[in-house]
Amino acid sequence: MSSKSLLEGKNIHFQYGDEVIFDHFNFRINKGDRVVLKGDSGSGKTTLFRLILGFESLQQGDILFQGNSLKDPKTIRELRKNSAWLPQDLNIGTGFVNEVILFPFTFQAHKKNKPHQSKIESTLWDFGLNPDEILQKSFSELSTGQRQRVGLAITVMLNKPFILLDEPTSALDHDSKTKAANLLLNQNNRTVLSTSHDPFWVERCEKVIDLNQ
Repeated sequence: MSSKSLLEGKNIHFQYGDEVIFDHFNFRINKGDRVVLKGDSGSGKTTLFRLILGFESLQQGDILFQGNSLKDPKTIRELRKNSAWLPQDLNIGTGFVNEVILFPFTFQAHKKNKPHQSKIESTLWDFGLNPDEILQKSFSELSTGQRQRVGLAITVMLNKPFILLDEPTSALDHDSKTKAANLLLNQNNRTVLSTSHDPFWVERCEKVIDLNQ
């Protein structure tokens, strides 16, 4: 693990109406860290992701990516180009599974990482999914656990140095959780920021940021 900061929050204040979500909140994530955000519902886990990705605007304070402020649109573009983001709601596309998998690679930032069909199939196998059975199914027909594993497979294939995962194991059985942890948390050149209520996942992350404190 490097001591060089990848992402740093400084004196963040954010609120919705009268509800204060963050008040003088600070955090630091170094390159190579595996970080998990813990906290009760409404403590700000998903809000922090939205601030980091530029979907919400900071009200006070700052977030720095590689030393540059996310208040600058160029920095937000650089962060998005170098990151893969898997939301909890799993509404990641429509159509056949093969189409959903390939859709993120139509964007300019991801085109160079577009996987060959053999890579798609091997990655699905890594997550315990049979490509012969699943690729020509409608994504909407999959179970919640299957959709989550497809989303995690896409995240791996995007091959980005920074990964953001919102409750990545919420719909997985123990075997699938183990596969996900091995594939996502054991790459030394990757920084992972996640949220989770799952003790299995939390125990495998080396740094915990408790938003209830």
